[in-house]
Amino acid sequence: MHDLVPKDQFDRLPERYRQRARGIAFRVGEIDRLTAHCKPAAIRDAAIRLCGQLRPQPGIEITDFAEEFRRACADLPEWAISEATNDFLGGRVENHTGQFMPTCAEFAKHARSIVAPFFAERVGLRREAEKLFDRAEDDRRRAEIAIERAKPGHREWVRNLARSVTAGAPQIASKPHTADQEMQERIDALKVKREPPPSKLDQTSIVRGVRR
Repeated sequence: MHDLVPKDQFDRLPERYRQRARGIAFRVGEIDRLTAHCKPAAIRDAAIRLCGQLRPQPGIEITDFAEEFRRACADLPEWAISEATNDFLGGRVENHTGQFMPTCAEFAKHARSIVAPFFAERVGLRREAEKLFDRAEDDRRRAEIAIERAKPGHREWVRNLARSVTAGAPQIASKPHTADQEMQERIDALKVKREPPPSKLDQTSIVRGVRR
């Protein structure tokens, strides 16, 4: 997060955004500490717990499993590895029977699902921090425009500017379209003359009822 809102950039923000930027940086620091990579001892302890209570996968050498397990969990925090171990041993993992040890990929996938909300929160905070600088810049521009508009004679200056820009440009006059008399007669002659349709009011029940 320090690459985005380092301390020396806080003063560039207005006070209304500066406090929020510091709050974002503080929370991101908490998430970074929460998701720090674990020590190898934590991975070893989790593997020992799993091997002690679950049956090994058929045809898997324990030494090969230990190395793969270490690589799969190397970038996970210690607490997530512990929580994932508890879930597998407690039968709380979907599609796991609770009899055999999970594969390294299954274990790492479940552990990452535990950490995922914190990574998602960090991404959202980073986007918010980026927008703080954009919002501050928009506020600065609006303030400059408001000051400029408040100056005496600003409207007259704008009108003069518009006249200078359009000076010499051809004027477009609007003229309604009218046909001459001869053309209008030709148009009327081409129109199909139809007799008005006969009235069907006499056929309605209301009219027949009145006549009765």
